[in-house]
Amino acid sequence: MSEPEIPLLAGLDRAAAEAVRARFASVAVAGGGPIFEQGEEGDALYTLVSGAVGISTRDPGDGQIRRLARLGPPETFGEMALLSAEPRSATATALRDTHLLRLSRSAFEALVADHPAILLYFARLLSTRLRNAAERRAVGHAPRNFAVLAVTEGLDAPAFGRRLASAFDAGLPGKTGCLTQWPDGADEAWFHDYETRHDRTILVADRVADCPWCSLCLRHADHILLLAEPGMPPRPGARASIEAVLSAWIRIDLAVRQNAGATLPRPIHPEVASLPAAMRIQVRDGHPRDLARLVRLTTGTARGLVLGGGGARGLAHLGVLEAFAEADLPVDFVGGTSMGAIVAASLAMDLGVAEIRARMVASFVDQNPLNDYTLPFHALTRGLKVEAALRESFGEARIEDLWLPFVCVSSNLTTGAAMVHRGGDLAGALRASIAIPGLLPPVVSDDGILVDGGMMNNLPADVLAAMHRGPVLAVDVGSDRAFTDMPERSWRGRFVRRLLGLPDAMPGIAPLLLRAATVSSDAQTLMSVSRAAVVLKPSLAGVDLRAWSSLGTTAAVGYRCAREAIGAGRLLDWANPDAVRRHTRPNEGP
Repeated sequence: MSEPEIPLLAGLDRAAAEAVRARFASVAVAGGGPIFEQGEEGDALYTLVSGAVGISTRDPGDGQIRRLARLGPPETFGEMALLSAEPRSATATALRDTHLLRLSRSAFEALVADHPAILLYFARLLSTRLRNAAERRAVGHAPRNFAVLAVTEGLDAPAFGRRLASAFDAGLPGKTGCLTQWPDGADEAWFHDYETRHDRTILVADRVADCPWCSLCLRHADHILLLAEPGMPPRPGARASIEAVLSAWIRIDLAVRQNAGATLPRPIHPEVASLPAAMRIQVRDGHPRDLARLVRLTTGTARGLVLGGGGARGLAHLGVLEAFAEADLPVDFVGGTSMGAIVAASLAMDLGVAEIRARMVASFVDQNPLNDYTLPFHALTRGLKVEAALRESFGEARIEDLWLPFVCVSSNLTTGAAMVHRGGDLAGALRASIAIPGLLPPVVSDDGILVDGGMMNNLPADVLAAMHRGPVLAVDVGSDRAFTDMPERSWRGRFVRRLLGLPDAMPGIAPLLLRAATVSSDAQTLMSVSRAAVVLKPSLAGVDLRAWSSLGTTAAVGYRCAREAIGAGRLLDWANPDAVRRHTRPNEGP
């Protein structure tokens, strides 16, 4: 095996480098173990040989842990306390089984005296860290070691792991190694050599607990992927084993095997659903695109899409989806508000653009869902036609059991905050997201009184970006000017307005309420848009918010906007985020 790389030796002649290397001591730290703690005396610096290290600080005010950096081989850390003679300013934790080279304070001081050129390395290192701190770069999730563990019976975990390795190699550069059992005679050095020879490693176990191989898989993982069969309970000891490795540094996802011809994903056992997984990802047998999506979601290279609200202007989303389909740009996780939430939910059900369009025609063009008027005690309409249309389109589907991860936003008048719907009845969540105050009755739930999400977050790119799964593209159909072209009034309309002393240009109550519900505050809009990698804004100023019959024209506007952006290369970072990330340090964020 070749000697470990030590960056601070760069620039030294061979004899000096060998003298320095001889002063390092080899140290092994088990995954989850501390290397040093914030506030301790700095007595050594470290170079990573294998494994991963998280650098964090604890806020003295609220005690919250703030992640600063995720380090991988052959990075050096811990030297600042030696240079400044101050206590440790941060905590270093082994994120998985980690091999280090340790250089003590006395050895460090002797080396600097004999080889002052070493200080140039530390000057460059300090400059880079200060620049990163000034730019407040986020800590990204760029895992190299994956553990695939079957948490239920009825699965062939090794076969799944091998298919996943092939999907990694098809979608990402480099080669993936896959181990399904402990190789004979393999020790820590063997595993390090194996990892070094591969760009990624998948360690697969057909159970979670009570076996040395399972424990090694968990200890070596940067990202844990739990594999489950719908309806099956978890294996004994699964929860305890998973909770033992819980960490803010290690992401856990749940992959659910589904039948090839399933219309909607089958639900999982409640105890499996309660396991501490960040995201549920559905994978159908014989569907390579599902495996490709799993690869992107677990490596932070997925394509997120958020669709804003805007009444009939939301039909422009259909044209955007058509352009993406033509360009073969599949979306991996979706979200939206109001009308955008309905289109996004249809996409999450894996419906094609033609089917989504047909459903929009049936629900909004062939009929008016907002004409079941009533005495305006709660709203101008009963909302029964809207509820019936949503139930017909989405049935009893649940948010957590869709083919794509999905969220939508409503406004909680009880708490005064935006509410993000991440689970539960899909039709009910959509009904809350489009509950335009005064036009549709609010939704009364255990969480509060819920109305249209556009009041507080009409373009929730910030919600999807916070998932850290990849860049988010936002489609804004709500911020263009409205009421610039007033419709022609009938003679009856003009007569009534003159009778009431109202100008002809005064909009009616329904369009006023619709517009008011889709205009977030400038501050909220700016914050949301700032979290999007790309924002598409179709030119919709001339489109009335209730122009449902203009579906073809409105969708064409969205199509042209998306095609122009694709042709101009504006979507490159979103369409191929891994190409961008390959030129970015792992701890700089996606």
